[in-house]
Amino acid sequence: MTARLAPVLRITVPALCMALGLAGAAGLSRAMTTRKRSAPPATVLAVGPAAVRHLTLASNDRRVELAHADGFWSAGAGASVVTVGLMSEVEGRLLPLQAYRSLSADTSSPEYGLVDPEITLRVTDTDGQDHEVALGRPTFTNGGVYVERRGDPGRVYLVPRRMMDDLRSLVAGRRIDTPDDLATKVRDNAPRDDGTSWWLRQALDAGGTPPGDRP
Repeated sequence: MTARLAPVLRITVPALCMALGLAGAAGLSRAMTTRKRSAPPATVLAVGPAAVRHLTLASNDRRVELAHADGFWSAGAGASVVTVGLMSEVEGRLLPLQAYRSLSADTSSPEYGLVDPEITLRVTDTDGQDHEVALGRPTFTNGGVYVERRGDPGRVYLVPRRMMDDLRSLVAGRRIDTPDDLATKVRDNAPRDDGTSWWLRQALDAGGTPPGDRP
């Protein structure tokens, strides 16, 4: 009887081990795919383009207004056909307004530049609600800009400098881009034995607390 079972066991045991291995791999794969993803970026202004009825930008003595209806932008006071074209190009980056970092902070502190901001953005949504954000000084790495959502004075948001370029372009009525100096910075500042992207650390302001305890 034992002799008859030996060939069967030789076949069954490896097959069973393989089946258990495949089941374990499948379980691991499901665990990996269902694992919670990292938190999304902080939202400064949770209004998408379709929900915007009116948009106003103010900077110093310059004021630009744009209206939005049926998926199209139109020029208001201070805007031009060029401004409308620019807004159509950048609306996906600006709305909803996303930040790559947020932190508790006193927005009245002068280092943020939010008491007298460079640009103020006001959006009226299709429900008639007004939303206003202020954009102040560059971050200590110059990888982003400090932002305050009006009515939330205990929190500072950091948005990419490209977003500020888009807003400056709308105010000026022409394309404005910050000079791309990242290649030179990487060459001059990246330690050779550091595998972390220097640009990524700077752009995300993840290099630790800067001098003066500024975030």
